[in-house]
Formats: sequence, C-alpha cells, structure tokens
Amino acid sequence: MQTPCQTVICFCVAGLLFGSLTAEARDAASEQLNDSSLRQELIELQKAFVNAQERGDAEYVKKAVAEDFVAIETNGSTSERSEFVRVERPERPGPSPILYDFNIIQLDEDCAVLTYRAVFRASQLERYQHVSDTWVKEDGEWKLKFQQSTINLWSAHDLD
Repeated sequence: MQTPCQTVICFCVAGLLFGSLTAEARDAASEQLNDSSLRQELIELQKAFVNAQERGDAEYVKKAVAEDFVAIETNGSTSERSEFVRVERPERPGPSPILYDFNIIQLDEDCAVLTYRAVFRASQLERYQHVSDTWVKEDGEWKLKFQQSTINLWSAHDLD
C-alpha cells in the first residue's frame, strides 16, 4: 500500500514523463511542418525560376542567381554567372518543361540541395535531364549558387 506522499510522487513523475513525451511529439510535428514548408517553398522557387528562364525574364534570373554561381552543363563544361544569366525572350514560346520527382537535402537552415528530373520538350538531344540545384539564403533571399545538369542516358536519343 502506498502512502499519500508516494501517490503524489507517482502522479508527478507520470505527469513529467507525459509532458516531455508530448513536447517531443510537438517538436517533431513542428520540425516536420517546417521541413514540409521548406520543401514546398523551394519547389515553388525552382518552378518559378525555370519559368522565368523559359519566358526570357532576364531580370528575375539575374536577381535569383548568386554572384559566385557556377554550373556544370550536360556536356561537362562549366559556366559562370555571366554566361548563365544571359536570357533572351523567345520569338514564340515553346512547350513548357516538365519538372518532377523533387528531392531536397537541407544542409543547414540557409542551404539546401534540390534535385529533380526534367523534360525539356523543346530540345531533342538534351530532352530528359537530372538536375541538381544548390540554393542558399543570402540577405534573407534564396539564391541559386550551383547547378549540375546530367542527361538521362536511357532516353538521350529518344526522338519521338
């Protein structure tokens, strides 16, 4: 038989355990929500960036690309910011690219690698690609710091 003091102690211990478990669950849910919102933010940012490139919005592209940007093109050559941000308005718009299968690896709160697959329907040889973009937050704004594009070899010569 427990004394009243032992009963109170048991309730206190149970309350502390329950409180710490619910706090951990709340923190995990909050972290998952933050990860989910970051994921959505970066995917929307990526889509907006590609759309700006496609419609020839040079100002948007210049603003979104970091000053020390580097790209590795599908042929293995490198490009710096000055070459990458040269965007021209198309005479007539082609079919929009399809972006899908997004994955995000958050390196820290201000840096993430976003990988995705793309179908650039206006291109024949470089139509299907895997793309990896590294986004960093500079002065509170996401900037594209690095990009590497790789042709899907299984479909590189699919000229349907």
